[in-house]
Parts: sequence; C-alpha cells; structure tokens
Amino acid sequence: MFGLRNVSARHIIVTVAILNFIMVVVGYIGHDNPTKHYREGTIGTHISILLLALIALVNFQIFLRQKHVIWLLISLGFAFLAFDEGFEIHEGLDKAFHRYFGISQTSLTDRIDDILIGIYGLIGAGILYRFRAEILRYKVLLQYLLPGFAFLAASVVFDAVTNDNALFLWAGIPETYVLDVKLPLRALEEVSKLMAEAIFLAGFVQVFRQVKADGDHTAGKPLDESASRPVK
Repeated sequence: MFGLRNVSARHIIVTVAILNFIMVVVGYIGHDNPTKHYREGTIGTHISILLLALIALVNFQIFLRQKHVIWLLISLGFAFLAFDEGFEIHEGLDKAFHRYFGISQTSLTDRIDDILIGIYGLIGAGILYRFRAEILRYKVLLQYLLPGFAFLAASVVFDAVTNDNALFLWAGIPETYVLDVKLPLRALEEVSKLMAEAIFLAGFVQVFRQVKADGDHTAGKPLDESASRPVK
C-alpha cells in the first residue's frame, strides 16, 4: 500500500533522519545556514507535506477496514496539517489576527502561530485519549505516539524560542551573536518536526499491518464453527 508494504518502521525513521542530516549539513556547507532547505517551498517542506499526507492515507485505509471514527478523525486531521503545511494556514491566521484587531505585532502576539501548532497537538492528544479504548487495542502504537509527541513538543518550543530575538537578548546574549545561536535552534525545530512526522507514520503503518493481518487471518475462518460441521 502506497509503497509502504515492505518498508519497516525503522526504515521510515532512519530515512527521514538521514534526510535531515543531509539537509542540515548541506545548508551549513553551502550557505552557512542549516535551515536553508527547510524554508517554505523547499525540499524540507515537501518532505513534511509528503509525510503528513501518507499518515492521512494510512489512517484512512485503517478506517476502511475497522470502521471506527477515530481513524477517520486522525486521517482528516493529518490531511488538514498537510494542507496547512502547503498553504501556511496558521501563519496566515497570525497575520489576520493582527489585522482584524488592528494591533501592532509584539514579541508575544507574534507567537500566535506557534501557539496554534501546540493547540493542534493538544487537540490530537485529546482525541486519542477520548477514543483510548480503540487506540489501546494496538499496543505497538504507543511505542511511537510517546516519542512522536515528544519531538512535536520540542519543535513547538524551539519555534517559540526562535521566533524573534527577545528571549536571547533577555538571556544576555549580545545581539551580534544572536543569529549564530538561533540558526542551530531553528534547525533543531525543523528536524524535530520531521522526526515527529516520521515516527507517527511508522506507528500508524504498524497498526495498518496488524489490522490487515488480523483481517486476513479471520477471512479464512468460517463465521461460525457450526458452519464447518456436517449436518446430521
């Protein structure tokens, strides 16, 4: 399915980790900027959109087999995130907020888009908790959700910290050195985001395989044991 049938969870995570390493190193060497290849419209953004879209598709396939609403909600949620990543919806909401209320951008209000990403994560965690009975049927998924949310949280924190120079200046870092500190942290933000997406994808692929295996296993059995017995 989607070329992932024979790809292990480890392959997904390691591949994205290697891509992150390459993009950061090439950015440093070629442009003295580790975030060069993560900017909007660059390869980093395209990789993120692909990962999010694959997560949506995998969960939709799970929904088609399980018919439980949680898998459809997860699919729709990640489809929205892929759309958001491609069209910068949360960044646009940040600008619309300042424009609608007629307020000047400050260090605090400029972090609205960062807060929105955190809210996305909280909504996702809340939905998973609401339907935890279904999620807990697949113990393997928990091994991926916990580190996935940890990387997502790290991404949100790095994004908020590097939004402007305020926190660095408050910490006593001279303005001439702020950029040297911000760039590696911004790179960590982008790396954390892609790693979170890769881990989530790996986890849901594992669930899909289990669902498919269970379906294939039960498909070969009669619906009722009595159906296989000769009538006396």
